[in-house]
Amino acid sequence: MKKLILLTITFALAISSLYGQRFKPDSIIIQEINDQLWEPFKTTYAAGDWEGFNALHTDDILRVSLWGGLRVGDEYKKSNEKSFQRNTETKRTIDFRFEHRIHNDSTAYEVGYYEITSTAPGKEPRNYYAQFHVRLKKEDGQWKISQDFDVDKINGRKITKEDYYHPDLTDLK
Repeated sequence: MKKLILLTITFALAISSLYGQRFKPDSIIIQEINDQLWEPFKTTYAAGDWEGFNALHTDDILRVSLWGGLRVGDEYKKSNEKSFQRNTETKRTIDFRFEHRIHNDSTAYEVGYYEITSTAPGKEPRNYYAQFHVRLKKEDGQWKISQDFDVDKINGRKITKEDYYHPDLTDLK
């Protein structure tokens, strides 16, 4: 009987150890995504670092927006290079709040809102708000954006500061 109990305990510990190594808790994956993707996204965006910004996207990135249409891969990355080089005097920052963050060890789908603060020389800062939907993919241990879609209206209603600061949304955490 003691051998059976010992065997059962050993088996249970082995299974829990394998489970713990293969599946990460949600908080660890979210922290990885924040550290590897969203924080560098904010930094490269504010710095006008198009190379660093583009490195946060997969080579086959699918970018969809009502303003820029549909862009894939190099076309999207080249448009970032032009845009970042064109807007050198205007200071921009971006921040995010999240409505849904669903993921496993290698794929994630996140829905949230962003706030862009844009300050042109000699002018007051202006804020812009939009909703985003992104598919993330882990490539060689790094989280990257593989699909990105955003809109500034939902059901014909413009997204506002109140939407962005809605109490049900969460910050990067």
